[in-house]
Amino acid sequence: MKKIKQLNLLQTKEKLNQRKTISHLVGLKTEAEKCRKVSKELEEITKRKNNKNQEITTYSFQADRQLVQKLMEQREIISNRQEFLKQEQVAINKEISNSKAKTDILEKKKLKEKVKVLNKNDLKLEDQYNQISKR
Repeated sequence: MKKIKQLNLLQTKEKLNQRKTISHLVGLKTEAEKCRKVSKELEEITKRKNNKNQEITTYSFQADRQLVQKLMEQREIISNRQEFLKQEQVAINKEISNSKAKTDILEKKKLKEKVKVLNKNDLKLEDQYNQISKR
């Protein structure tokens, strides 16, 4: 019985870790979605700045070029962040599948242990019955 309790505790611990990991994965997906939206907005701003065909002063032209350069740098940073988040999601998915496998293994061990305990109890009952029937 003691081993079954230990297995239950291990299984509960693993389920809690799995829930924590899943919530972290949800957070990463949310962050990836935000990065995608920001990247899209940066791209739209850059396109708008590049498509202006008005006559502008040299200073305005330089300022616009610097702004476009900064926007491109930010897009690069965002794309690197998105790549990192994708890699993190893959790693977390692997961790979740490992956790599920551990939970399944613990469940099988727990069932085997229950069977052992029931078999022991049956043997004890048979012995007691045999002792009583001998009297």
